[in-house]
Amino acid sequence: MKNVILLLFTVLVLSMIGCQDVTVGYLLTEDASYNPDTLVVKTVLDDELGEEDYYRSKWGAPWVSTPIEGVEGTIAIYVSIKNITSTSGDPEKLWKVLSVRGDGTFEIPLYHDVPAGRYVISLNFRNEGYSKDVNDCFTIIVK
Repeated sequence: MKNVILLLFTVLVLSMIGCQDVTVGYLLTEDASYNPDTLVVKTVLDDELGEEDYYRSKWGAPWVSTPIEGVEGTIAIYVSIKNITSTSGDPEKLWKVLSVRGDGTFEIPLYHDVPAGRYVISLNFRNEGYSKDVNDCFTIIVK
């Protein structure tokens, strides 16, 4: 009889332990980085025929970074801008024109009013059950 009670008690305890809520999926950002990790954006274009920015000006192509590498996790992963800092520019103006795509690619319109400066950007990645920050991962230099 003691063995039966002990067995029932053990089964009850193990079943209670097994009913814990487990977060679905995973999100890894420890190896997240950009290559290159800097984008140079011009405020004045060299848009004469044969110059560096001629076709960018002609077609209105925005300034675009490379996508981020090293982010892994359960799909769908959402990315958003967490913070923009600058010692010499105006982060509020960059906030208004900067967008980030789902793969971590930054985009700034060709024509903008962001003042010259060096801007450092931090991102937040989230999916079901997880949210992780990648701080100071990208720099935008506006000339």
